[in-house]
Amino acid sequence: MPIKPNKILPLQKLRVNKATHFEMNYQPTLDLFASDFVNTKHEKDFIPFGEDNLLPQQMVQLSRSVTIHRAIINSKTDFISGVSLSTQNKALAILINTINNNSESFHSVVTKLMFDDINFGNAYFEIITDSKKSYLQFYHIDSTSCRLAVDNINVIIHPIWNDYKGVNDPLRRTLPIFPKFEKKEDEQYHSIYHIVQYEPEFYNYGLPTWYAGLNSLIIAGLTDRWNQSRLENQFNSPGMLFVPGVNSDAEEKAMDAMFSSYAGINNEKSHTMLVQYLADLSPGQSREKAQYVEFKKNDEGNWINLHIQSYNNMLSIHNWFKTLCSFFGEKTGFDTQRIINEYEIALNTSITSFQRRYLGFFGLIFNFFNIDSSDLSFDNQSPIYRLNPVKYIWELRKDAGLDYDETDPKQKLF
Repeated sequence: MPIKPNKILPLQKLRVNKATHFEMNYQPTLDLFASDFVNTKHEKDFIPFGEDNLLPQQMVQLSRSVTIHRAIINSKTDFISGVSLSTQNKALAILINTINNNSESFHSVVTKLMFDDINFGNAYFEIITDSKKSYLQFYHIDSTSCRLAVDNINVIIHPIWNDYKGVNDPLRRTLPIFPKFEKKEDEQYHSIYHIVQYEPEFYNYGLPTWYAGLNSLIIAGLTDRWNQSRLENQFNSPGMLFVPGVNSDAEEKAMDAMFSSYAGINNEKSHTMLVQYLADLSPGQSREKAQYVEFKKNDEGNWINLHIQSYNNMLSIHNWFKTLCSFFGEKTGFDTQRIINEYEIALNTSITSFQRRYLGFFGLIFNFFNIDSSDLSFDNQSPIYRLNPVKYIWELRKDAGLDYDETDPKQKLF
């Protein structure tokens, strides 16, 4: 079977770039239903993800706002996706070198999928072929744009879900879930594959492993914001006022105007009280009463400890290692042995299990197209190069780029 991409671009490239209310001022609830099961009385054509159906968008905001969270996601993605994918099957090697009409490699698409998987607990990619299955293409699809249809056999794709207008929305697109294919306007057959991280009581969507530590993640973001505010106010703010029940941009502006009216004439930054608005947890579920926290000079221990603890918690909930994430600095210096040890632990646990999972379902797809992918594998590389101790001395010298002599009796020793 000839394996080569055709010359027609897929339709999923339709995207709009405009500022939305969510992107600018939306206050996320970050709440889930007890389950994502949808009964027969559900009136929408999609299965909502989160109470307001915007949980993926909220997760994006967190990964863009909380530095340590994003650093760990980037680090895990880099290590788990490896440096490349390889195979001895020449036909498959040609295919994975350029997997779609955007000249992307298969490894590039897989890396994007793993980023979404780690970030959201869900990942989607489009499969394109013809009626004879004479070629195969893979395209990554942004997970935030995807929702499962209530029929459980299709995925609905929309670029701006908080502006979704229903089945007649001109930006709405549907794809059948693999192994079903559907012929589209471009005369090609399209399908979509949904990668899901298992979560009890969730039948349709997955959840990322870090979601159990959501509170620690939010604390890390708030302590970063608190430090920034204190820096901007020359570390002289008298305290921070937490105001609950501010659920919209209009309410926030009204509160700002009210506080400004009490500022007086001498309204300098060095004497500005910090205000943190808190949205309700969910509709009809308000937070605790307003609270004022006084900043006492030379008494920052609780805030600093909270900041450090939240960072350490990030590593735990992500099941990751400090030395593999460049965000963390160590007072002990550059400990190469610790880096190697932690990488080998990660390799034998998180990394290989993740890779085996991906090779499993990609193997099913390649087999569907009668392509042998039994030897397809990820190429991993340690962050620290270590010479193999079980070699001849001349081999070690060769690996290290030094002069070597295979006939030298001293270099023939192990």
